[in-house]
Amino acid sequence: MIIFPDLPHVEVEGVEIAEEITLTLRTTSPTAPCPSCGTVSSRIQSLYSRALRDLPSVGRPLRLILHVRRFFCKKNTCAQKIFVERLPELCHPHAQRTKRLQKALCELGLKIGGQAGADVGSELGISGSRDTILRLVRQSHPSAQSAPHVIGLDDWARRRRLRYGTLICDLELGLPIDLLPDRSVKTVSTWLLKHPSIKVVSRDGSSEYASAIQKGAPQAVQVSDRWHLVKNLAACVSVQLTQSLTQLRRAEQTEAKTLDGQQPSPERQSHPRTRAEKRAQHARQAERTTRYEQMMALQQQGMKSIEIAAHMGMAPRTVREWLDRGDIPYSGSRKPRTRLIDPYKTYLLERWQQGCRQGVQLERELRAKGYKGSPRAIYRYLETVDALSFSARKSGSQLATKPLNPLLTLSAPQATWLFFRKHEDLKEEERETLQQLRQMSPHLETAYQLVEMFLHMVRERTGEQLDAWLAAVKASHLEAFESFVTGVQQDKDAVLAGLTLPWSNGPLEGNVNRLKLIKRSMYGRAEIDLLKLRVLHHSKKSQERKRKQKQQVAHLKKPKSMKNGVISQHTTTAISKVA
Repeated sequence: MIIFPDLPHVEVEGVEIAEEITLTLRTTSPTAPCPSCGTVSSRIQSLYSRALRDLPSVGRPLRLILHVRRFFCKKNTCAQKIFVERLPELCHPHAQRTKRLQKALCELGLKIGGQAGADVGSELGISGSRDTILRLVRQSHPSAQSAPHVIGLDDWARRRRLRYGTLICDLELGLPIDLLPDRSVKTVSTWLLKHPSIKVVSRDGSSEYASAIQKGAPQAVQVSDRWHLVKNLAACVSVQLTQSLTQLRRAEQTEAKTLDGQQPSPERQSHPRTRAEKRAQHARQAERTTRYEQMMALQQQGMKSIEIAAHMGMAPRTVREWLDRGDIPYSGSRKPRTRLIDPYKTYLLERWQQGCRQGVQLERELRAKGYKGSPRAIYRYLETVDALSFSARKSGSQLATKPLNPLLTLSAPQATWLFFRKHEDLKEEERETLQQLRQMSPHLETAYQLVEMFLHMVRERTGEQLDAWLAAVKASHLEAFESFVTGVQQDKDAVLAGLTLPWSNGPLEGNVNRLKLIKRSMYGRAEIDLLKLRVLHHSKKSQERKRKQKQQVAHLKKPKSMKNGVISQHTTTAISKVA
């Protein structure tokens, strides 16, 4: 019983221990049922031996020699005249491995894959090739799940920019429940029709998913994902900030040319071009010119863009863009990388303008504010500022006494990030920069107030304020917000539900990342059937953990307006229209 479990009507005849443990077993039951007709027979025809592999014991492989008997079937009309007695508790018919060994190999395949499972199994003394493991995985069946009520839809790339599938998750449990081969309206709506219990569906702004939900689950409430809403709003705000910062830089350049035609702009002096950078740029441009000429020659020979891309080793999208331009694509100077000194440039400019020229003192002050970069980066930036001031003094320009604008060192993504972060999470320098941004233009101040109002609806889920926010955007006359407002109005019911209900695609994104990890670890074997089995597999411990999380409904935190479980009448009416 220590080495091998105690089975009824099976006794151990002998044990041989060497590099592997060999057990000789014999059946003791006087009768056996026929597998075809079920008739119990006691007439023995002959003896039969089977060799089975079992789980290792004390680190050694375990081999079973099982002596069973053949019986005559007593039923004359039975097609199977002779049968071998079977042990359903131990193994399947004609199997070479016990059930528990097959289960262990299947778990290895579902968890870490075929080849990796075979490698780990061989180290643990479990015999099984990668093909055996994959065959056992394909023969397995996902555990039965309860009817879902709240689900989320999201796409995943089977082959980027070419083929996409759909992942469906139960948002109440946080577990994936199905994997679809594409994201077409027909496929998704067909799946939804087979699950009439669905009441809520969370999705992104995809029009295909919206149409599929409307066809397959018209009774369900569509919820627009809040993260995608904020992302789309951030894109509009970035456009507004880019326009304002561009106007500021043009104004600075115009003023510099008016006061001194030779005075370089602060933006150019912040990242001076060296001879090495110029040579690198010319080399890149020459290489692009050669590629473009070769591309045009292949097109004149009648080749398509996909064939040209395969011939030249380029992306098809890049080839189409170059051919659509009709000229040689210009290779500009590369954008400087983000550095640790960037958030502190505003403070350094202010201290420099105040008259502090000691690098040691400035470094000490930056260290106190949390700077973790090298001292060389500080001195390199101070040399840039000093070169600009020296050039202005040498030319006798009036700009020598004019303080540098710290907003010129700010990029549009950095400014957008300041708009969307919580005010209490910003550092003192970032708050000052944000205040200067808001004072730079009345349009930016209006945009900031609109962003704050929308983020308040997202964080507190006060969707009843959506109409007032749309009216405020319309009154602001900001062109950058028009596309976002148009999209919200076209999908207003789903947006209202997303700003009111607690559901979102957050759990779905984590499962998409897990799917990508599994898909890439399988290399060329990641077919949809095998991938689906691995993605939908969850151990009993993980399912139990998810069930405990489901019981603790507190993880779906209700906003202030929903503490008592009550939603405003306006919101309830709007959501009921969707249902």
